[in-house]
Amino acid sequence: MRPEQGATLAGGRYTFERHLGSGGMASVWLARDETLHREVAIKLIADTLADDERWLARFEREARAAAALSHPHIVKVFDFGLEEHRPYLVMAHVPGGSLRDRLRDGGEPLDAERLARELLGALAHVHAAGIVHRDVKPGNILLDEHGSSQLTDFGIARPQDATTMTQTGMVMGTVRYLAPEVAEGGPATERSDLYAAGGVIREVAGDPQPRLRELLDALTDDDPERRPQSAEDALAMLDAEAPTRRLAPLRGEETRPTAPLERARPAIDALDGMIRRPWFVPAAGIAAVVLLAVIVIALSAGGGGGGDAATSPAPASAPLDEQLRGLDRAIDAAASR
Repeated sequence: MRPEQGATLAGGRYTFERHLGSGGMASVWLARDETLHREVAIKLIADTLADDERWLARFEREARAAAALSHPHIVKVFDFGLEEHRPYLVMAHVPGGSLRDRLRDGGEPLDAERLARELLGALAHVHAAGIVHRDVKPGNILLDEHGSSQLTDFGIARPQDATTMTQTGMVMGTVRYLAPEVAEGGPATERSDLYAAGGVIREVAGDPQPRLRELLDALTDDDPERRPQSAEDALAMLDAEAPTRRLAPLRGEETRPTAPLERARPAIDALDGMIRRPWFVPAAGIAAVVLLAVIVIALSAGGGGGGDAATSPAPASAPLDEQLRGLDRAIDAAASR
């Protein structure tokens, strides 16, 4: 079988229209499904690999992995077969090209947070199916005409409990987006997929807003234990109203004290309730609470030392209205400190 414009595949069902691109492993063609009357993308394994059993197994693994997934941000696989002993994969055609092309050609800027939500949502679905993608990169993210993204190319994806098919010491994936632990020879995991996703999103984001920056810092942390536990956790960070990683002050960082009036608020609220219902409380009780509130306010404001006559509370023996006026003066003085 020689792919060229006008050639057919699968007994005439698919007609090749034009070449879309090639990589080291395969070429991709735009074709027409003559049965369902729609455009599709057909991936063909490279001639140099057609007789390599290891690469044939890898190609079939991609077909099985992708066909098991159904998500709006994952390229859909329609068909898989052999033509003259050469495997092919039929997928949905995504007309906007790849994210790699968009970044290289300087096309219309993308919404980085939208990309983050779409990519992380796709990875959440992939991981829930027990699959690690292992090659998340801009070239494996396709864009439609509306800028929506779809993850593709599961050529080196594999179930999390499967054994590797690579040679000893061979690291699979694109170096630029490899998590440090994978680059050092460790196994690929969900968290290494998240590391790669963080690198991709950062390329699009440039100088992101604080919430997205916090997420990207977490995703690309060199320590996998400090990354989000899952794609769902990463999405939750985007939806959080406040920072989620700073759970305690950093070393040498002081905790800012609570405002004085906030610390005194319980006593003030209690006093207010008593003043509004003075007929239930003896005057002596009110005087005692007045004095207690003033002491709390003064201590909360850091004025543990003596005060001046203008801000000192009236003695408990003074009439109630004079005690309340004294309390007002003490509150005003405490608030101004």
